[in-house]
Amino acid sequence: MGLGLAQLERITADIQANDLEWVEVAEGSYFKALTIHVPTNTVAYAFKMDPGAPDFPPHFHICRAMSFTTKGWFGYREGTNRVENGMFSYEAAGSFHTPFSDCPEGFESRGVFESDTEVLLQNHEDSNPHSEIIGLLTVQDFLDIASPATHIVDADGSVSGDPHFKYDFSEGVSVF
Repeated sequence: MGLGLAQLERITADIQANDLEWVEVAEGSYFKALTIHVPTNTVAYAFKMDPGAPDFPPHFHICRAMSFTTKGWFGYREGTNRVENGMFSYEAAGSFHTPFSDCPEGFESRGVFESDTEVLLQNHEDSNPHSEIIGLLTVQDFLDIASPATHIVDADGSVSGDPHFKYDFSEGVSVF
């Protein structure tokens, strides 16, 4: 899938993630929607797990996820490594795992989901990828939890949201 750049976007935005409220999506697990680009099913997010939180639901990636751990650590029940503060993770579309954090301070990350469809993750009943699908995480879910400061590029290319700073650096130039 292309990036949908047949026409240049005009607005560049800066979002202060620290000013957005955390939205609980599973017990002890939270997201913030930073930027949502509906035409390309791309979501920039902040994610955190509280100290002692239950595992995030086992899930199958319909999207690819790229994230940077900014606090604490987490791991996957299916693996043995610890993803620590300062590490970058690439989670391939098609991967299945169960994230958890046993870090006493909890864990936080910032990242991007990119998908060919509106569906980002399929949450499963248990840690078997053939188990029952109990829910989906979609681009619409992020639109539903978006803050007034979330920068949103809508399906028609219009821009909504009121991020901390907006710029138009294009000066009407078209390179296409």
